[in-house]
Amino acid sequence: MNPNSFQMDCAAICLLTTAVQFIPLSSTINCTYCVEARSTYEHCFKDVIECAYRDPSSLIICLNVYEKNGGDPAIVQHTIRCISYQDYYVPDESIRQVSAGGSCAFEHIQKCECDVCRTPTTTTTTTTTTKITPSMHRKKHHHHHHHKEGSSHHRKHDQLVYPNNTFAQQFRDSGLYLKSSPRFLSLFGLLLVQLFV
Repeated sequence: MNPNSFQMDCAAICLLTTAVQFIPLSSTINCTYCVEARSTYEHCFKDVIECAYRDPSSLIICLNVYEKNGGDPAIVQHTIRCISYQDYYVPDESIRQVSAGGSCAFEHIQKCECDVCRTPTTTTTTTTTTKITPSMHRKKHHHHHHHKEGSSHHRKHDQLVYPNNTFAQQFRDSGLYLKSSPRFLSLFGLLLVQLFV
């Protein structure tokens, strides 16, 4: 396998996010990752496996996290969290591939859906909305202002929309009162039938 095209398994990357205790910013909408190896010894990467076995604390596995900001997509927060091979086991072949890849470069960055930084999903929420257009008028506070059915002062309301079947409570609390006409009562009955079918 070409070291430049090495892609670490996403499950291993997600475990590494937990091991290094990575916590994303609250404004982060997604993360990409890159893993690299470092050492406290100058010549460790001439034989990285021998180096890891001789002094496990000298081989450092680093997780680079690139956080994309929800408020401004142009902002990318780069975080590096590291852990020693002594504290976090990595299979020999993965150590070879990570160390051969050198420092993280653009082609090494991976998109993984780890629980610690999961891309928000677009969910479709369905709510029941009841639309009614009854004949109604505002309750008058002065008893001498009664209007007849055909009066030009009669107020018309376009539409009332109340989600989740709360229209009865809304009418009672709003000061809007229904006229009791046979047409409206049959419409109201139809609505009730449709709501409970």
